[in-house]
Amino acid sequence: MSQPFPTISDQKQVQQWAITPDASALEQLAKGIWHCALQTKQRPLVVLSTAGPLIGVRAALERHRPPELDPKIAFLPQVISFADWLEAAPGAWRFPKKQSDLERWLSVYINLRKHPKLKAWFKAESDSGAWGLAKSVIDACDILSEAIMVQLQAELNQLIETNTLDAEVWSQQLGVMLEKIIAQSYPTLSRKVVDQESEVLLTFWRYLSSAGDAVFRKQFAMAAHLQTAKANQDQARPFIWVQTADPKPIDQELIRQYLSDYAQFAPVVDVSLDWQSVALWSEALAGVSADGELAELTADQEQQLQQNIQAAHYQDWRLISARRFEELAWAATKAIESHLIAGKTNIALVAQDRLAARRVRALLARLGPALNIRDETGWKIDTTRAAAAMNSWLELIRAPKEGPTASALLEFLQNPCLDIAACLEKPPELCIGLVAQLEDILIASQAKAGWETFYLAIERANAYAATHEASPNESLLKLLQFIRERHHAWQALNLNCANAYALLQRNLQDTGMAQSLEKDAAGKQLLEVMNNFDLGSSDYQRVAMRLPEWISLIKSALEDASYEEAGKEAKANLSILPLSSTRLRVFDAVVVIGCDEQQLPAFSEPPLFFSDALNRLLKTSTINAQYVQQARDFSQLLISCANVDLLWQSKSKNGEPLRPSAWIQRLQIQLPAWKVNLAKPDAYSGLAKPVEQAVASLERDLPLPLSVSPSAYKALRDCPYKYYVRSLLGLREAKTFEDGFDASLAGQSLHALLRNFYQALKTEEQKAGSPIIDNMSARRAWMERELSAISEKEFKRIIEGDSRVLGTLRDWQKQIPSFVAWQLQRESQGWRYHNAEHKVGFDLHFVGLDGEHRIIRIEGRADRFDINLQNPEQAEVIDYKNQSMAKIKKRAEHVLDDPQLLIYARAANESPTSAHLQGRQVDHAQWVSLKVDIKRDKKLQRALEIEDVSQLMPQFDQQITVDMQNLWSRKPMTAFAPDGVCKYCEARGICRKGMW
Repeated sequence: MSQPFPTISDQKQVQQWAITPDASALEQLAKGIWHCALQTKQRPLVVLSTAGPLIGVRAALERHRPPELDPKIAFLPQVISFADWLEAAPGAWRFPKKQSDLERWLSVYINLRKHPKLKAWFKAESDSGAWGLAKSVIDACDILSEAIMVQLQAELNQLIETNTLDAEVWSQQLGVMLEKIIAQSYPTLSRKVVDQESEVLLTFWRYLSSAGDAVFRKQFAMAAHLQTAKANQDQARPFIWVQTADPKPIDQELIRQYLSDYAQFAPVVDVSLDWQSVALWSEALAGVSADGELAELTADQEQQLQQNIQAAHYQDWRLISARRFEELAWAATKAIESHLIAGKTNIALVAQDRLAARRVRALLARLGPALNIRDETGWKIDTTRAAAAMNSWLELIRAPKEGPTASALLEFLQNPCLDIAACLEKPPELCIGLVAQLEDILIASQAKAGWETFYLAIERANAYAATHEASPNESLLKLLQFIRERHHAWQALNLNCANAYALLQRNLQDTGMAQSLEKDAAGKQLLEVMNNFDLGSSDYQRVAMRLPEWISLIKSALEDASYEEAGKEAKANLSILPLSSTRLRVFDAVVVIGCDEQQLPAFSEPPLFFSDALNRLLKTSTINAQYVQQARDFSQLLISCANVDLLWQSKSKNGEPLRPSAWIQRLQIQLPAWKVNLAKPDAYSGLAKPVEQAVASLERDLPLPLSVSPSAYKALRDCPYKYYVRSLLGLREAKTFEDGFDASLAGQSLHALLRNFYQALKTEEQKAGSPIIDNMSARRAWMERELSAISEKEFKRIIEGDSRVLGTLRDWQKQIPSFVAWQLQRESQGWRYHNAEHKVGFDLHFVGLDGEHRIIRIEGRADRFDINLQNPEQAEVIDYKNQSMAKIKKRAEHVLDDPQLLIYARAANESPTSAHLQGRQVDHAQWVSLKVDIKRDKKLQRALEIEDVSQLMPQFDQQITVDMQNLWSRKPMTAFAPDGVCKYCEARGICRKGMW
């Protein structure tokens, strides 16, 4: 039962009043506030210790407005949160300048530099962890500062009474007083702590505490309010303090002292919560004792607790257990949907399990704008899309001077806030697909890191496009240069807080990100956080630091800032909030997700450096106090809300059983009829028709190819289904950058350097008197020396971009003596290098099943052709392979399924002019390994020749003709490839071979 509102007397003392925190709590409070207004004939000032119930209290005051009010008190009583009341302190302009969180973090950073002892203790901290440590140190220092607030209160009141209106003089006096009190308190606190960490903390406290700290400004504001009431006693309004949650002991002392002082000038009512008829557990009723331990129940309290439990309307509390995470999310979603269907429009989702609550939110998003979802759990800005865009730029500029990784570059270019058209100063329509094209080039070249590597990959792609009837894209180079210039600016910057902030703002403008972020709700709040880095004329603006430290500071600031969602009109509202935010708030229904023994209750991390025992000495929050407060919050939620659903996951991630919270289990013992419902997913049944064989049928309207490359034909031979998916449908597997260094760019460089080497060899041989013509030793030495020099030159740019390629170069240089020996051996047999990198092909004529004559072009680019000086009609085609001989031998076992060399041989024979082999017949073909295992392969076999090329050619001709006839006849194609091909097939997610 609620207590009657006290009668305001002339006695200068605090009036105590308690309300019952049940469904009628706001009504009780509103009527009491109006009673106070009617008795005093004044408009009271109502200050709530927490801001959560503000709107509810104001609405309740309007609903319960007494009739025929005196005009002096006709307006609603002023209701304000404690934090807002402090900010509205009179004469706040006289307070010492408030330090921002950023400035306090920087002060910790500077003191670590100034004091070698402190720096030595923390030198092992990483850049990202250092700022987190700074925040923890500041929080701990604030706790120590709160411990001296009672001592400060009396001194501060005296200072305010005797101060002049000169803000500067007042601030100086305040600083002296604060320093004196800290110096007096330090020995006392230091005796309470003996470990090294606490010694560090106390040292920090002495160095860092100032009159601009938020803890002290809180006391200044309270003193200013008190002084104003004293100076204007005739106009001082009644003060109603509403304690919505159990305060920390130190806060309780301070507010009691303040209320007692204020009562000397105006009526004061201290409103507390009476848990006698609401508590459902002993700790919620008895609370904690004076020494911080859980209090024991008296006999009367035991009886009261039993009455509370038996009177509870537990029939409206649903217990729902789900076995798996997804089932839990779906069960919570369905519970919310059922409340919406029942007409409830104000629903709360208490997120004891934050991850599951986020999943529920995603599932509820399908309801569209009819449901307004507001997250009050402290959604951090660093989890938003805007922060991801900012982070992509920060990761790019922190890359070394050689350049970022391709992943970092592409992540930045693909962020939705980047305006590529603005970067290139081109119309947006000309920039469509630009990043996708760059990604294809980098992945195809496996250009993983470094500006030079990226340039080389783009240049080679443009060169290839120019020779293959395509248009080179110069915009890619311009885009790369644009980003590189800004990256270089950061590398050359002698960084301090001021110039780093200015350069970042310039970057955001240049890239168009500032304009994009300004249009986004989260982006706008992110920019406001970034504006805090503008230190103006602060002493901290010239603080120098390394780039990684500054970037970590920005990320820490984004992690610490919360994203506030904008409200909108909707048919129903869902509030996602922590349990503590449900205090004195009214909801039509509440769904609590995460009611298992691991997550309810949930304790906050203890402050760094502080044990629970030390927290008691400092009169701050303890584990027992948190436990009691959550028990009371949970009791209030169950008692005051008409419909409550309690959900939990009955099995943990590792499959172990999870029981419901101990609080729920204790109630179940007292309420045996309170049963658990098992959430069961909806089941659907149907009959499946098994597929006996994977068959691809070509659509009539699907255009068939007019040309086929050797690799495409190999795909057709491996599996027609694979060719159908890849070459006809144009589907490609999304490629990524593999771990380590792939030989794609290196392989291209090997081909290029071998071409250059052989061209240099032909030029040297034409010089009169060259020693390499008749002297075999000189020829060998020249070849090794020249091939090594050309290799260094060709790999130089790639190594500048990605130093990992140096290992590939060194591995190749170890191959050079063996390669030269193989070349000299070929020369002893009469073979000479002729030309390289020639595009050759032939027209395949065949008759389709419909009787129509057709032609299809088979063509590719051959690595190399050699001629035989001993036989004027003989030539050979060679293909370089950057793989071991073991793999090449496996390839040779199925030469008709991989007829690349046979295609080149037939093309050169049918059109000798295209290969510059007039009068010669290509009747030899071989693969050459550029990756021989020098340590294990004692024979150093480098080449594998295809035997009987002339005899294989008729069989190959017949095979390729039949294959093309079947393809153009649109015959069903069956997936029949061996497992080795299927394992890496791009079509394995589509093909159903594995089902038969």
